[in-house]
Order: sequence, then structure tokens, then C-alpha cells
Amino acid sequence: MNIVRHTARNGPTTLTLAGDLDVATAGLLDQHVTRTLTEAGPGGLVIDVTNLEFCDSTGVHALIRARRQAHQHGTTFQVTNPCGITRRTLQITGVLEVLTARSGPRP
Repeated sequence: MNIVRHTARNGPTTLTLAGDLDVATAGLLDQHVTRTLTEAGPGGLVIDVTNLEFCDSTGVHALIRARRQAHQHGTTFQVTNPCGITRRTLQITGVLEVLTARSGPRP
């Protein structure tokens, strides 16, 4: 999997994923999320999955962990552009709406 980080001035940081998000690559996403939230102190975290070709249950859990971690850091979170098998996987697991809605930490 390839992950590219882009930080908008006074805006959210976007991690763009390409390839497969599965048991072999979920840890890489965890590392990028931790580093992004620690170093960038983003005004939000967006994970763009437009170019994600595959996502298994381990990948779904990695996205849920990323959401939780963003909220723990006091910032917003959103998964954008799920399509194909990734969209279907998120639908089947019941997390599509939860992950694609922009959410913030609980007060």
C-alpha cells in the first residue's frame, strides 16, 4: 500500500491510500495516522480511499482505529471517496455512514 500525506494550510491533513488495506498493511496505516496526529497537529484528518483496491476486515478495523485516535487527539475525522469493493466492504460491515460522515471528538 502507498500512503501520501497532504496538509492543507489551516485545514485538514489528508492521507491518500492506494493499493490494498489488509492484514499486511493495516499497521502501516496505524503508523501514518499516529505520526500525522503527533507531528502535524492537523485541523482534521481525512483518509481518501479513492485508489484503494481492496479492504478486508483488518483494514476496516484500521480505519475505525484511525477515527478513534483522531477523536482522542481532539480533531475531526472522515473517510472520503470509497468506491468499488472498498465501498461494498464498508457497507456490509455497517460502518460506511459512520466513517464517511465528518465526525469530531465527543465533548
